[in-house]
Formats: sequence, structure tokens, C-alpha cells
Amino acid sequence: MRISLAFIFVLTITTGFAQYAVSPNHANSYASNYRSVTTNVLPSPKVNFSQLYLDENGNYQNNDLSAANSNLNTSSHSYMMYQDSTAVKKKWYKTDTGTSLIIAGGLITAGTIMHFNTDFKVGVKDEINRYLPDFHNAIDDYTQYIPYAAVFALDAAGIKSQHSTYRKISTIGTAIGINLIVVQGLKYSIAEPRPDGSSNNSFPSGHTATAFMGAHIFHKEYKHRSPFYSIAAYTLATFTGVMRQLNDRHWISDVFAGAGIGIGTTELAYFLNDGWWKEKGINEIEETNRVINESKPSFLGVKVGYASLVNSTDGNEPGLEAKEGFKISFEGAYFFNRNLGVGGEIGFQSFPNTISDALKQEFADEGFEVLPQSSGNRLYYFGPYYQIPFGKNIVGTKLHAGLISGPNTKIFVRENQETFDLKEDAPQEYVYADYDPKSSFSYATGIYYRRVLNKNLSVGAYFDYAWADVKYDVTYMDDFNNGNPIYFPKESKTTNYDSYSFGANVSIMLW
Repeated sequence: MRISLAFIFVLTITTGFAQYAVSPNHANSYASNYRSVTTNVLPSPKVNFSQLYLDENGNYQNNDLSAANSNLNTSSHSYMMYQDSTAVKKKWYKTDTGTSLIIAGGLITAGTIMHFNTDFKVGVKDEINRYLPDFHNAIDDYTQYIPYAAVFALDAAGIKSQHSTYRKISTIGTAIGINLIVVQGLKYSIAEPRPDGSSNNSFPSGHTATAFMGAHIFHKEYKHRSPFYSIAAYTLATFTGVMRQLNDRHWISDVFAGAGIGIGTTELAYFLNDGWWKEKGINEIEETNRVINESKPSFLGVKVGYASLVNSTDGNEPGLEAKEGFKISFEGAYFFNRNLGVGGEIGFQSFPNTISDALKQEFADEGFEVLPQSSGNRLYYFGPYYQIPFGKNIVGTKLHAGLISGPNTKIFVRENQETFDLKEDAPQEYVYADYDPKSSFSYATGIYYRRVLNKNLSVGAYFDYAWADVKYDVTYMDDFNNGNPIYFPKESKTTNYDSYSFGANVSIMLW
């Protein structure tokens, strides 16, 4: 369940901010309300009824409202003031800034907790290294800067942001300065070793802080145009944070804390610049009101939950059993209409191996302890979807076909504590069993429920069932000869790998 938490929390940032697109301009809203009131009250005796006509909304309008407006000025002004005073009274945590600060605080808190949980963060690192043992790509050195360049590139293309170029430069410069002080101060005061052992300045992740700072700046400058601007920026920042872990440069705790610091320092920079610039440098922008096409409820999201094999593996592997674990996956579907769509799912399942007491005792008698890796598989599915939307709720099902494959799984035996404490050399470690699974065909089905919270975000639950028979090669240790392990010949086996899972889903709605 370890690596899954990283994707869930980070995707929460990506989807969470997407809902905070700016509402229509207050002044336009008030003017609209003002017009509505002044043209739908009982008319003044001075109104020329010959000038009345029905507008496109079915309301009576007058071509000559000067007299009526004069008489109604006081009451309509009072109504407009009432509208103004009630519209702006939002609870602080429901504002864009309040929500951002809550998320930033949550990320920093989560990163701090994980920082002190060594077993957890080392476990996440081990899971990553199992699935991608030799991964290295320096693209995250560049992706962290893309949002900054994009802000000015869009300005140059005539797509206006919230603020002028000089005010943006001031805000970005302030954010960078605060970010450097906070991040570098923590790095060299905490002196956390990096996962690859290259230096002692791991916590927090500077790349991730820079990436999320840029994404949050991009969000604040362009959220008025479309939520997809924000989604793209946070997705890129998420990618940068994940890459820092895949490249073995940071622990998961570093990435969480860095993301929170990036968002928090951006909010502080905007707060300071609002005080310095006042009303200067604010662009006049047109709101882009996106029309939701509710007839095509497409989605893209993440799923996480409990997973279990239908049949335990102990029948195939004496002394070893894998059954219960977890599942994490990304799923998306495009709908042609309200009911029918096509989509796919990519993810993985993990099932920890447990060792029987008899096998543990057998090795303990020889001065060894057994250290199993988890079994698991990657999954790639594609197929049709059918769902029924009703109100803000969606119930659906799917039929998938695809492949599952898994990394090599090893069971190690190592000299126990009492044995190697008496020796100067490092403890001896051997492979007791080596499993090499092959890619296998699988088909799956499932049902799901989604509750649409707003035009961009939904949450819900799912239940999936998958059928598969997995082929694999396995090599077992037989005995020791002069301190060296002897292995049985490699065997080829097939095992039933049917599984089911259930849990929660969080999705971006792509109407």
C-alpha cells in the first residue's frame, strides 16, 4: 500500500484544485441582477406600455426605462447592495487561498510524519526498486521549470493572465526567494541522507517544491480561463515529484513536504505582492464559462483499495503463501453518449508473501532468517463501459481484456542477528527461491459508483473481479555445499491468479 499513497495524495492535489475555477465576474453578476430586478417589478405609472416587449427569456422589457429606473433607483440600489454583501461572504476555507493553504498544510504534515517513519519510506523505496530497478531519467531537471516559461509564453501569445508581466515577475521572484530560504534552510539543518547516498540534503525535495510552486502560480494566473489549465500544471508537477522518487533521489516524505512548501510559499508571495501592488498590475480579463456537456460523462482518475487472490498460493509453494494485498491503478473512459463508452485501466497489485512456521524453524535451526518479497503483477486492460447517470450519481459496469505481468519475486535467507554479530564480515545472504512470472492474458469486469461533487470532480467506490492463469519459472534452493547454495533445476509452473478488489475512486470529470 506504500507507493499507492503517493499517487493518491498527489492526484488529490491535481483534482482538488481543478474545481476552483473563478466564478463569473461579480460586477457583471450584480449588473445582471440589477437589470433583472428593475425590469420585473410592478411598473411605474410613468412607464410607456407601448414600448414593452418579451425578451428571449420570456421577461417583459421596456425600450424606454428612464422614468422607471428613476423611480426604482432607491429600491434596486438597496437590492444590489444586498446581493453584493451576501455574495462575497465566503467561509475562508471555501476560498481558493483557504483551500490551497489547507492542502499545503496537509502535505507538509504528511511528509513530516513519513519522514520519521523510516520503515515506511524505506519500504516505498524498495517497492519502486523492485518494479523499476535500473530506472534513470533526468527529465525532471527540466519539467520543474515548464510552468514558469508557460506563463510568459501564453502572455506572448495574447492569452492574458490575471496580472501584468511586471507584477508576475515580482510575485515569482518573491516566491523563489521565500522557497530558497525555506527549502535550503531545512535541507542543511535536517541533513537527511538521500536514498542513493550521494549527499545529506534530501528533505525536502527542492525540485518538487519548485515544480508545485510553478504549478500553483500557473493555476492562480489562468484558473479564470478553464480548469484544465490547472489540471495540466498540477499533473506536470506530480510527474516531477514521482520522477524524483523513481530516480532514487528522494524519499516519499521529501516529495510530500516539497509539494506543500511549493504551494504555501506561492500563497505567501501573492499575499505580499497584493499588499505592495494594491490595484496596480491587474489585467482586465474575460471570463470563459465552459458549458458542461452532461450527455458525455467521461472521466480520468485513480483507484486504490484492498485486493485478494481467490485461491492462496500455498498449494503451489510449500511453506509460502500470498493471498491478501492491495491494488492501485489509473482508469479512464471516453463516453460517446450518456451510457456507452470505451476506456482502459493501468496499475498493479501487490500480495505480501507469508512464511510458514515450519519453514522459518527449518532455517532458524541453521542460523538463518527468511526475508520474502511481495508477489505482485502489473495490469493493462481495455474494453467497453456502460453506465447510468441519475442526478449527481453515476452507476456503471465494464468488461475488460488485457495482460498481466509481474517482476521477479525472490525469497531471501540471511544469517540471523546472533550469528553475524560475532563476525567482522557482513551477514551472508542467499536466494532461497526465485520466481520469474510471464505475461499472461486476463479478462476482468467490475461495477462502480461515482458521486459528482462539482463539474470537475467525482468520488466513489468500486468492485473489480479478474480472471487469469499465470505461468512462471521457479528455482529453489536444495542445500549448502561448503557454504555455497545448491539449487534444484528450474521448473515451469502455472497457477490460478483470479483476484478481486474493492475500494475508493477519485476522478476528474471530462464532460
